[in-house]
Amino acid sequence: MWMRIGLLSTAGILGLLAAAEAASPFDGTYQLYSSTKITESFVSRGGNVGYCPDRKPGALTVTDGRARYTSESGANLDAPVQSNGQFETGFVAADGSGPLRITGAVDGNGTARVRQIGNSCSYDFVWRR
Repeated sequence: MWMRIGLLSTAGILGLLAAAEAASPFDGTYQLYSSTKITESFVSRGGNVGYCPDRKPGALTVTDGRARYTSESGANLDAPVQSNGQFETGFVAADGSGPLRITGAVDGNGTARVRQIGNSCSYDFVWRR
């Protein structure tokens, strides 16, 4: 009986330690603070000029060392956060359209900055926890 209790206690403590190790100092939910267009317009393959719309992505969350947000166009972006707070990822829709390159950083003061570079339009986003 005591052996089982001891084993269960050890397993429970190891589980708590693993969860604590997985957590990142940047974990939390960050609300959009600002969105800035880097590019105002673009030229399509057909030669037509288009104008970049304003974009407001969803909240950025960092959980267990992974940064995630959904772009206004619906792309789910996910990247591992390094120990210095930096992250980078890319996205291409299933049909090959809409490629995005995302680079960002979260600082110890609760601010996350992301540059989202698209085929046509690019943006800088800032979130705060």
